[in-house]
Amino acid sequence: MSKNKDVFEQSQNDPPLAAWFLGPKAEHGDVFFNLLTYIFQDYIHWRRNYFPTDPVVISRERRRDHEQWQDRLNAQLDTILNNLKADYPVYSPRYLAHMTSETTMPSLLGYFAGMLYNSNNVTDEAAPVTVRLELEVGRMVAEMLGYQPHKAWAHICSGGTIANLEALWVARMVQFVPFIGRDYCQTHRLDFTVKTANGQQARLGDLSDHELIGLRPNEAIFIIRKLARYEVEVLGREQAAVLDALNRFVRASDYNVKLRGFDAVSRKLGMRPLIFVSAAAHYSLKKTANVLGYGEDAVRLAPVTFRFRLDVEALQEMLRNLTEREYIAAVVGVVGTTEEGAVDPIHQIIAARDLRAQSVNQSFWLHLDAAWGGYLRSIFCGHPEVERSGYTLNETCARYVAAINAVETLPANFWREPATTPTLVDQRITWDNPDVYKAFIAMPEADSIAIDPHKMGYVPYPAGVVAFKNGLVTELMTQRAQYISDEPEGIKAIDRLTEIKAVGPYILEGSKPGAAATACWLAHTTIPLTIHGHGKLVRTSVLNAKRLFWYLQHHRKNFAAIDAACGFTAPRKNRFGHPFTFIPLFNPDTNIVCFVVRPMAWKANKLVPADISLRWINELNRRIRNELDIPKAGRGTQLPYAKEYFVSITVFEKQQYTNQSLQFVLNTLHLSSEEYDQYGLVVLRSTVMNPLYYTAQQEGIDYLAGFVKHLHKAARFVIGQVYELMEQ
Repeated sequence: MSKNKDVFEQSQNDPPLAAWFLGPKAEHGDVFFNLLTYIFQDYIHWRRNYFPTDPVVISRERRRDHEQWQDRLNAQLDTILNNLKADYPVYSPRYLAHMTSETTMPSLLGYFAGMLYNSNNVTDEAAPVTVRLELEVGRMVAEMLGYQPHKAWAHICSGGTIANLEALWVARMVQFVPFIGRDYCQTHRLDFTVKTANGQQARLGDLSDHELIGLRPNEAIFIIRKLARYEVEVLGREQAAVLDALNRFVRASDYNVKLRGFDAVSRKLGMRPLIFVSAAAHYSLKKTANVLGYGEDAVRLAPVTFRFRLDVEALQEMLRNLTEREYIAAVVGVVGTTEEGAVDPIHQIIAARDLRAQSVNQSFWLHLDAAWGGYLRSIFCGHPEVERSGYTLNETCARYVAAINAVETLPANFWREPATTPTLVDQRITWDNPDVYKAFIAMPEADSIAIDPHKMGYVPYPAGVVAFKNGLVTELMTQRAQYISDEPEGIKAIDRLTEIKAVGPYILEGSKPGAAATACWLAHTTIPLTIHGHGKLVRTSVLNAKRLFWYLQHHRKNFAAIDAACGFTAPRKNRFGHPFTFIPLFNPDTNIVCFVVRPMAWKANKLVPADISLRWINELNRRIRNELDIPKAGRGTQLPYAKEYFVSITVFEKQQYTNQSLQFVLNTLHLSSEEYDQYGLVVLRSTVMNPLYYTAQQEGIDYLAGFVKHLHKAARFVIGQVYELMEQ
């Protein structure tokens, strides 16, 4: 990444966001078409010039015989193209629903180029070029996340689900390495010491099960290497013999979960693993617990705060209440929850881990599910005046706040509104709460991170990334397959990092598209992962979400004006005259805005909450969503052209979010806990991901204001239906 930084450094006052995309009206169609044609022509030349004296296999005469089949191919292709027009226009600023959007031109061009060559990145023997590109992408992403790129290990996978699975798969292996080391020390009577979680030195052979399972992950990863170094440098034994003996011992150990299986190891240990996550965590973590043999019941959901961030005090209480027969398999922090886009206080989780290490001499593996919000960390990259060491967390946070908000991603006039509404200039601040900055600053302290280029990396599917802070985890996970790699299992040295030249031996997946690597590589080398590159793109997305939040928040005071603009006269009470408003649930941490359409009543010329059951409020919001959606598979086909805007929906339920967690939201909506327990809460959800809202506004259309106006019209129509149902 750094070698391309100077080449593609952009002016801080002229973000070229529009240059990076095809555009909602295919404005860069000529450029994109020419580049696609160039790629394909280059590919044709490559085929024609490989052993040019080889004969033509498909002669002209044969090709004439193919015309009937080609006609059928053309007809079926037309069918596909016609059907695809019924898909969602995710490229449009009118699409504010799920976590998908326009993709960058470099990523599409890279994917197309890589797809033609059809390389399989399971091994560098099948894909010598794209495996190298994947490793480079891994280093770029690791550096963006704050890891040291040449010490970390990161690779591309299919998405966040596999990334989470692989991270906790590795964590499972790492946790049992100390047990193997203890047995080795006891068998060979070695006076070898390690650093325990509280920072003290202790003989490995004397540590208890709880002390071993609670070693700091980095210490656990290094144990076998340190044992080898101890035997070679302290005891004077020959290195090759030591490495061979250690690798054979590891392979034969009863604690080798890779070979013995988790059931056998857990029965020997006599302890049960638990994974702690917030109630807002992605469902893939339960699937992960299932696949790893822990069972879904091993996933313990910690309550969230009213901002849907993990409640760290509640987490600490849960950890304090562990029984003697339970241990922490991992704690998972979320950087951008799927439903709300909330960012857990990662810095506080790390502080809680340090406190636990000092108080009970136990640490734990910290994994971050940053599949959604991970690319926001590019906002924190490219600040050399900030990134020097020696600052406290508060000092570092203050410096980042100043540096990030000094980079003008949106000109001030983007926030200027008509005279009837107050100015929004102060909304250019990325985050109002320092905890969000601190969470991103603390991310490099995690042991592993999942992140999705195919989400806020604006790269085509499938492209996830899993990154490990310590690349030596590959020595624990190597799977020997002679026909794709000659990489041996086990540790290979005592004093140097192993150069990783392949990905297949260390990962869960097998065959995987090299096209994903070319897409990510071309995107990240032309749009650097810094504040002056990709950071401007994702920061613009966050600021646009804040703008939508502001529009929704001020809907109530502007109800009459919007009503009139939509052709209604307010207030009046007929079939379409029941008043309502939009209530956003919280100021967004990322670029997801959750809100509820709430029926209201006029009182002293002001809108106040109407006395209406949550059951009917939920029905109202479901119907509004249906008005801003197209039918799903199996419900008929409707082209999206009739839909001006799109929105998504989710449901909060007591099984996920407790009354205490939702109390602020329920109070804001003037709803009771009893109703929430009975009906749950239907929430509308907008992902504000399109990069071109400001560009469109310069051309005379404010899509975010238009979205709110369209919501208003839809609510006007639907609320009458709901009141009629109530009266029946």
